Amino acid sequence: MQLPRMAKARQIFNQPTVEDVSGEIRAQLKEKKLSERVKPGQRIAVTAGSRGIANIALILRTVVEELKAVGAEPFIVPAMGSHGGSTPEGQVELLNGMGITEESVGAPFVSSMEVRMIGELDGGVEIFLSKTAID
Repeated sequence: MQLPRMAKARQIFNQPTVEDVSGEIRAQLKEKKLSERVKPGQRIAVTAGSRGIANIALILRTVVEELKAVGAEPFIVPAMGSHGGSTPEGQVELLNGMGITEESVGAPFVSSMEVRMIGELDGGVEIFLSKTAID
């Protein structure tokens, strides 16, 4: 079998940059009126994934700081499905390896693989959400 002639190509995606990540997050949360939506003492789950988001530890820390500033009690929920071997410990270990630790983000991790069905799509596909995030 003869392969067609090939050429090397390089694709460059236009990637907007944010110079002040924390400042932009704070501005966005202020615009969304975070202080009016969150009640003091409210427990808020903040998800942390493993999909290569730039500055993820800084993003999480800033969100946690803003939630605490309005009196909330934020906690981190690993959100990654099968990554980390589909175990709570494996997911926390994976996040730690990315620089996302309880110390670096300023909030405790609550990791569990327990889910609860919260609905169903028209085609019968069930929708599940972390039991930890719901409770």
